[in-house]
Amino acid sequence: MTRTIAIIAPLIDFCQFNVDFNLRLRKSDRELSLITLHEFARTGFNPDHQFRAHDYSDDIPSAGFYLQGLLHMHGYRTILTNRYDPESLEKLAKEELFAVIVSTTMVITTASLLSLFSAIREKIPGVPVIAGGVFLWKSYLQYEQHLRSPEQYPAHPGMLFQPANSGIQADVLIAAPHGISSMMQVLSETEKGSRASLMHIPNLCLPSKNGFVFTKREDETVDYNRDYTRWDLVDEIFPKIPVRTSIGCPYRCGFCDFCQLYPRIFMRSPQSLNEELTLIKNRLGGKSAVIHVSDDNVFITKKRVHEVCGAIEASGIRNWVGFMRGGDYSDGEISAMQRSGLRMGIIGVESGDQGQLERMNKKQQAPKVQRGIEQLDAAGIAVLMTFVVGYPGETDGTISNTIGFLNGLSLKNLMASYQVYPLQIFSLSELTEPATRKKWQIEGFGETWSHYSMNSARALEACHRVFASVTNVPYHYAGESHFFNRGMFNYETRKALFQLRQQLTLSMASENNFPQSAAVFRELISRMGFTAGNTDEGLQAITCRPGAR
Repeated sequence: MTRTIAIIAPLIDFCQFNVDFNLRLRKSDRELSLITLHEFARTGFNPDHQFRAHDYSDDIPSAGFYLQGLLHMHGYRTILTNRYDPESLEKLAKEELFAVIVSTTMVITTASLLSLFSAIREKIPGVPVIAGGVFLWKSYLQYEQHLRSPEQYPAHPGMLFQPANSGIQADVLIAAPHGISSMMQVLSETEKGSRASLMHIPNLCLPSKNGFVFTKREDETVDYNRDYTRWDLVDEIFPKIPVRTSIGCPYRCGFCDFCQLYPRIFMRSPQSLNEELTLIKNRLGGKSAVIHVSDDNVFITKKRVHEVCGAIEASGIRNWVGFMRGGDYSDGEISAMQRSGLRMGIIGVESGDQGQLERMNKKQQAPKVQRGIEQLDAAGIAVLMTFVVGYPGETDGTISNTIGFLNGLSLKNLMASYQVYPLQIFSLSELTEPATRKKWQIEGFGETWSHYSMNSARALEACHRVFASVTNVPYHYAGESHFFNRGMFNYETRKALFQLRQQLTLSMASENNFPQSAAVFRELISRMGFTAGNTDEGLQAITCRPGAR
């Protein structure tokens, strides 16, 4: 009999760390990109209108597709979802499930994970819940660190593996950087029912009434050139397709803990990339899609620019986005990106202040980063810039420099956007090291902290200041279509629309300010080419929650 496994792979944790400065349609929660606003106005501000653009809430992270292909290869039937709301879980509960597998790759906090498991157990009782992924591996490394030196690395509420959480509503936690061998052994043992025994399987954590029980540790051997997603075996291929071209990051930014999870760098060969991209191309069958390269830094070396771009160009898909390091680029590198169909580079600028960049150990120069962003924009490649606000050394002056950096960009095509992230002190980052904490007088962890120059409350205020002060670059909207924007509006109109949307957000954030919001909204709609009409009704269908996370 074929066993059915539910794969729950959340894409978005409910504890997101970027500050939300986006307008949304009240009824559908859809972000008000210019294409959405234009269609909303064109339909007479009908809140029930079904919008044409892709809804990114349906996206699945790479781990979900990988697990589905792997389990199908081993003869299991699967149901893959990124949703864990009560209705979705109740629908899964109607299936005759053998197990529920949870990917924690996109989970950010222990509170989120505990809530996720509780929701699953409530709606799907009696079915084994097995979890693995990046968050569990990070939690285990943090646990090891605490065991080695409990005084230097004390337990705190953000830690997963501590007695208070041993009642976690999951049966098996896989704590390993890869974990697939252990997962398959767990499934094999689960087939035995009451005769199953898991203690011989390595790299497991088994929650119990008496605490967490850990099985033996065993190093994994993984050939990432051969171990990629079997796109020919997944049930459905989506318009946004995640691909990983490398593992690890050679840089050691002070706020980041990812370099501790995968300290060794592995770059897949061009041949391996070609094989996976061919599977995708064949599976698409002529349909359009965008490749989302999920590496921390897709262009680790200059040679890598040409290897990755060459592989994507050769695949014929030629439509992709990826995370990349800031800096200026040669004409040859820009040309390679254009030929490969790079649509957007996601760049962690982090600060517009050179002193902050040096304290963060970013090892990059702000003028070169600025030049690179301007090069990409001029080449018709969109840029999403992210900024960390509140790192030790942050002051009103450094915030002013970040605002100046953004307002000083020369953007010929206006295809850049930005997001701000209040500093989070992650468990394995340099900011948890005793010497660093003493040096910068750091107190606290996670999203509640203080240090010699700022605290977490002031960092959030600084994020608001950045949003209110930056008029040269729009805040990021995931559904923004530069193809639509450039085809529909000239440069001056696009810039005016972005600025009016920002003004509308600020106005709506102020209490009892409907008349001003209505005036801004009427001008916004007018600049789009529509008559005023029933704009008050349209405005009432829009909401914002500025500063929400």
